[in-house]
Amino acid sequence: MTFRRAGGANGGKQGDGAASASVPSPVPDGGKRVIRRLIADFSLRLIVAGILLVVLAVLILYWMQLKLLDLDAGRSFAQAGMLKLIDTMEVDESGTPHFDEELLDLVRSEGGWVQMLDDQGRAAYSVYTPEDVPTAYKPGEFVAYWKKKEPFPYDLAVWIRQRGGVTYTLLYGVIPEEKRLLQMVMETAGAPGPGLTLPPGLEDRLKEADAAVQLLDPSGRQVASFGSAGKVLAEYSLQELALRSVYGNRYDLKLASHYDSRTQYTWVVTIPFHEKGVLAGVLKNEIGVMLVALAGLLLTTLLLFLLLSLWYANRFGGPVLHMIDWLQQLGRGQFREPHGHRGPRSLDRKGRLQRRYRLFVDVFLSLRRLTGILSRNEEMRAKLEQTREEWITGVSHDLKTPLTSIKGYSHMLEAPKYGWSADEIREFAGVIREKAEYMELLIDDLSLTYRLQNEALPLELRETELNDLTEIVIRRFRTNPRFADARIVFKPASSPLFSQIDERWLSRAIENLLANAVLHNPAGTDVEVSVAGNGEAESFVRLEIRDNGGGMDEETVGRLFERYYRGTNTEGGSDGTGLGMAIARQIVLAHHGNIRVGSELGRGTVVTIWLRQASPPVEAMQEDQV
Repeated sequence: MTFRRAGGANGGKQGDGAASASVPSPVPDGGKRVIRRLIADFSLRLIVAGILLVVLAVLILYWMQLKLLDLDAGRSFAQAGMLKLIDTMEVDESGTPHFDEELLDLVRSEGGWVQMLDDQGRAAYSVYTPEDVPTAYKPGEFVAYWKKKEPFPYDLAVWIRQRGGVTYTLLYGVIPEEKRLLQMVMETAGAPGPGLTLPPGLEDRLKEADAAVQLLDPSGRQVASFGSAGKVLAEYSLQELALRSVYGNRYDLKLASHYDSRTQYTWVVTIPFHEKGVLAGVLKNEIGVMLVALAGLLLTTLLLFLLLSLWYANRFGGPVLHMIDWLQQLGRGQFREPHGHRGPRSLDRKGRLQRRYRLFVDVFLSLRRLTGILSRNEEMRAKLEQTREEWITGVSHDLKTPLTSIKGYSHMLEAPKYGWSADEIREFAGVIREKAEYMELLIDDLSLTYRLQNEALPLELRETELNDLTEIVIRRFRTNPRFADARIVFKPASSPLFSQIDERWLSRAIENLLANAVLHNPAGTDVEVSVAGNGEAESFVRLEIRDNGGGMDEETVGRLFERYYRGTNTEGGSDGTGLGMAIARQIVLAHHGNIRVGSELGRGTVVTIWLRQASPPVEAMQEDQV
């Protein structure tokens, strides 16, 4: 079965856009999934960044502690260097200790020596030990030397620690440089007084150590000095001299003094702390170390957040910019994803979404669906423009043909040289009336299809029994002389089926479908009309019109409901307006129903309508029970 002309409000295959016969399942909310992924991803990255910051802070604090120990060791090996020395000590299987070579070099540079004593006070290990240092100590002797109760030329520092069940006693001795220089000054300078004379060899030694020698009067005022005048005070108070003697590290210097009770003069030798290696510059004191550590923490934090920002910009900014480019391209009418050298930028070589785009997988799926829909709509629009032009041409022809007949017969009636009989005049008038009615029907159908398309046709819905309505429509359809020979069989449902419908317009839709089934099939085609429920689980009524005619090809079925589509078969003449299928479909849609067409060439056509079933009224139920 082929149609001479058919139309519909929307394109698509087999009634696309019609109301579904079942309630569609809800679409998953992709936006919420994207938000949850963003929250999880941002939270994870911030947690990782926080952990890295904590690790960096711990490492910087550890570095600061090491540098402070290095600083203390450089100022006074006895305070901090010995702690590091015993911490780094390793004992081999024979019991011989081994120490860090850098720390031993620092011991040598300080002019010190190291001994390790066993439980009997014997020196089991010695390094840089002078000849005047004992190799064994009695308990009382050792304590006397340590507490300065017995003369001993060296300052002693003692560390006692257990490791692996063995007690280790580490002894560090040194004559500080400032004390050694002070002793040399007192031995060579003579009695203290306003004049200060030093031998050339001692001057060279003082210059080499960058030391300053001062002679203070009883009030603490400087009366004579040598070297580094800018690094020492010209006058000392009791507090200043005491603090510099005990807490020299606060002033970045080492100070040794000797008070001559006979003359009441005081010798003062001052040596600044020498900056060595990594302790140079800003790391020469505790404040410098802490400032460097704080600056390092701030810089590493800024660097971490800068890298994190760049990473986020690449991970989130890239896909967002790609989506913006995609939308702008859609706005320019280019219905495809922006491409790179290897095709779509969001896909890898295997056609899978790249890693940095997977966070927005729902957005990209939506964009691809949108792109596909817009592309199909553009193709459909182009087809509609073409078919509309064809349809307008066809409508113009359909209007022009009856107008030509009306105009021709009018001229014939008007011609004065002819004298027409009454029967001829009635025949001419009948043709004119028939053509005028055809034109009126065509205009009415055009108006109706646009009113249906724009939902401007009010429906008077009432609960109606569809078996009775369909039977009445078929009976009325057969009374038309044009369809008197139609072979139509009606199969009603086994029980009453009710639906909320407008009887007038639904009848019009059924009549249009029957007319197309009869007019556009060979004579003798059987048409079967059936009404049935759609099962207890579904609240729909199914009305089916089936014929065994010639059928339609796939393209005709796919475009059957396009408003401007014009069929290729014109063998049926100009019967009808060509808008029957469009009007039937729009009427069904106005009832919130659905209409589908299935057809194959040589196997006939099936048109199926679904309408929502309504509960039958009480009176009908009582009659059915009776």
